[in-house]
Amino acid sequence: MDAIAAMVTTRTAVQAPVERRTALFVNGQAWLTAQTTPHDLADWAVGRLCGEGLIAGPEEIAHLAVDEAGPCVHAVLPRVRTPAPPAPVAPGPRVAEAQLLRWMQEMLAQAPLYRATGGMHVAMAVRADSGEQIVREDIGRHQAVDKVLGAARLAGWPPAQVVVLTSGRISAEMCARVARFGAPVCASRTAATDEAWALATRLGMDLVGYVRTAASLIVYTTGNRVARRIEP
Repeated sequence: MDAIAAMVTTRTAVQAPVERRTALFVNGQAWLTAQTTPHDLADWAVGRLCGEGLIAGPEEIAHLAVDEAGPCVHAVLPRVRTPAPPAPVAPGPRVAEAQLLRWMQEMLAQAPLYRATGGMHVAMAVRADSGEQIVREDIGRHQAVDKVLGAARLAGWPPAQVVVLTSGRISAEMCARVARFGAPVCASRTAATDEAWALATRLGMDLVGYVRTAASLIVYTTGNRVARRIEP
């Protein structure tokens, strides 16, 4: 299924983001529905199941099937965990503000749907110890983050080495999912909410907002992992 729909308005031809109601089934029962861009749905399902605490990782999924016609995803879980509050995150790496600014620009450069429509969100997971990057796009900012977290889980990345970037606002819900993944730093091109700020502080995460320029960048939390510069 295409992620962009060509449409003709009364005045001009435009590229519109594709939005579909997508169901996630767990052990044959509808668990949730969400509006998504129906690409990378396996990543989305893994990220959402982990982010909500139903599983600790993709190894706890016996079978995962994507039906693009639905669209929907079917997950078979031998054990469904009872969700617990997110635990404090590991210390993780230190990153420089300039590095966050570069990563944000690299994320946007790898977002063709965002550039083509102006109506998409994009998220990126960066493995700080190797420089590897995973980028995913979606009409919803939460879904885009779910997708990159799911892809990083499936790739076997060590959570404590992962920095998450997003084009959208960091809500408390998003912060909790990133914390359950175990990423110690989450950065946004826009803002973080007050509840996200409070949650990140309790969990020992660092939240960074307005990652556009050095002057606009805001470190909401202690900033122990975010340095103005890192000496070689």
